[in-house]
Amino acid sequence: MKRILTIILVVTAAAVTKEIDPIDEVLANGGLVRSDVHFDRALMDFYGGGPYRLRTFDLLVNRPLDIPYYNRLFVHQLFEGGDRLAKGVFFASLRTDAPVRRGLIEHPYTAMKEALAEEDEKFFYALDQLNEVAGNENMLYDFELPPMSPEVEEALAIILLASAQAIEYRDLAFRNLSEEEQERLWDKALGYVGDDTTITIEDVYFVEEAIGRVEFSILYAGLEDLAMVLDTLMPFIDSVRNELPAFEFKTPYGAVKIADKDDDNHENDYLLLIEPGGDDSYKRAGANPDITHPLSIVIDLDGNDSYVNESYDPAIAAGVLGAGILIDWRGDDVYESNGLGQGGGLFGLGLLYDREGSDHYEGFTNCQGAGVFGAGILVDVAGNDVYRGFRGIQGYGFTKGCGLLLDLAGDDQYVARNDSLPFPSPQSAEHNAAMAQGFGFGKRADFTDGRSLAGGVGVLADASGNDTYEAGVFAQGTGYWYGVGMLTDKEGDDTYSGVWYVQGSGAHFAVGILNDVRGNDTYTATKNMAQGAGHDFTVGYLLEESGDDVYNAPNLSLGGGNASGIGIFWDREGDDVYNVTAATTLGLANIGRRGGMRDRLICAGIFLDTGGGKDTYPRDKPARNNKIWFQPGLNTKEPLDTEIGVGLDR
Repeated sequence: MKRILTIILVVTAAAVTKEIDPIDEVLANGGLVRSDVHFDRALMDFYGGGPYRLRTFDLLVNRPLDIPYYNRLFVHQLFEGGDRLAKGVFFASLRTDAPVRRGLIEHPYTAMKEALAEEDEKFFYALDQLNEVAGNENMLYDFELPPMSPEVEEALAIILLASAQAIEYRDLAFRNLSEEEQERLWDKALGYVGDDTTITIEDVYFVEEAIGRVEFSILYAGLEDLAMVLDTLMPFIDSVRNELPAFEFKTPYGAVKIADKDDDNHENDYLLLIEPGGDDSYKRAGANPDITHPLSIVIDLDGNDSYVNESYDPAIAAGVLGAGILIDWRGDDVYESNGLGQGGGLFGLGLLYDREGSDHYEGFTNCQGAGVFGAGILVDVAGNDVYRGFRGIQGYGFTKGCGLLLDLAGDDQYVARNDSLPFPSPQSAEHNAAMAQGFGFGKRADFTDGRSLAGGVGVLADASGNDTYEAGVFAQGTGYWYGVGMLTDKEGDDTYSGVWYVQGSGAHFAVGILNDVRGNDTYTATKNMAQGAGHDFTVGYLLEESGDDVYNAPNLSLGGGNASGIGIFWDREGDDVYNVTAATTLGLANIGRRGGMRDRLICAGIFLDTGGGKDTYPRDKPARNNKIWFQPGLNTKEPLDTEIGVGLDR
């Protein structure tokens, strides 16, 4: 009998001491369960965001508590399985509802190699295919190839075959636009993103309506195949860089050139340029120059190179109605441009891949991983790098666009500049509206002409290093108007500084996510809406997974929900310090004005600090170590049970 009693007591004790999920526990303190934490879509969809609302947005905004899972599924896979170019193209296509998964049945390199197997003159066979796409059949060539190994000839031929296919697919993707319309779109789209005051409202509407006439999945299919071919061939091309013969010839889509090993100055545009060595200078470098040249590939294998363009034209890995690809294999390089570039796509793909070296990136707008009606990708594999610019930079996605900046190693600096103010923010006139460092942006026009456009997806992913993130307004994992902004830093002691709408926040029907996995980090925001804060049907989520961290927080922070927004903050481990004096913080919600539909919609501020650390909180706040708390809304005279502010430390 005693033994039976002992067993019962042991089982009962185990059941009592079983750890309750902290999310379930903190929600229960506010009278909620997981299924309650979402927006009422029937009411939210009164605005709708216009066409091109992305499935990524719908998924995340409908499942706020599952954001850590989806962020790991989407972004962390960029850190795994190598640094392939094609991975970025696939990621961008999937995030913008134009998914292509090439190579599922047969790798494009294998197929193209087999197509060349029966050809004696492989290079000229590939050149024939390129001319056929251009409408030039039965061409006679007035040049001879210089001596080269069969392996080198085959590699060059396969790149030309992949280029011909990419151009053919590009033409198919734009087939619903006449040649005259494509020329107009090229010009007016650049004016659209460049804030050109000379374009008319008819031009604006023409650009916006063209989005629906482009079949982006076809465009990305050809470009993903091309990226897979380059992924396969780049190690071989690098291994024979000292054997490559220098030559140049023309094609319908620009020159093909293999340069010598001297320090060269490249000012022309190329379909394909391979530079084997030297400290070289480039004016455009992987930017398709006009509508008749839809593809440009530049491969630089060695040297400390300078990619500098002082104009505001597309330059340096810029794709406009086509693709611009720049691959720099090694060296400490400098990239400077003012317009679209450094991995900037506009109705196309801009892809910049830098494999080795400590590099300096200096831009103005729409660069360093910026996708506008297209995809912009910047991948830097190694080195201590500096990224600087003003607006639409460092992982910026506009409508039907995805911008990705992926940095895999090094102590890096990400700076959205405020030393001058070309784009002063309405929230803080002393700072620029940066739209940077993982920012998804849409066109809100419900209070102007009503032609709103849902935002895109902007992602900054840094795998390792002690990094610094500096910005003013709208940055560091933030979204606006049906946009999704994501910043993930996997390792290192990092510093985040910003002003307003930063660090896992957003406004007006958006999603903003900041996920820092490991390291002792410092977060500083000075004005408003930061560190896990959502405003107006927005989900803002800051997930800090480990380390001893310091949070210098403003109002509406650390799990702050405002105007039917949801703000979630979770620090999972470490001895943390919370410096905050404002009201709406540490798990607090404020719907605001009474008497409208918002009275019946959830507004939630959720704060969690777990892992057993010894944390430091302000004395005048309810937050304490090993405590759970509930905070009513700020309007105590007219309380609403839909204002849910909860916090937990354990």
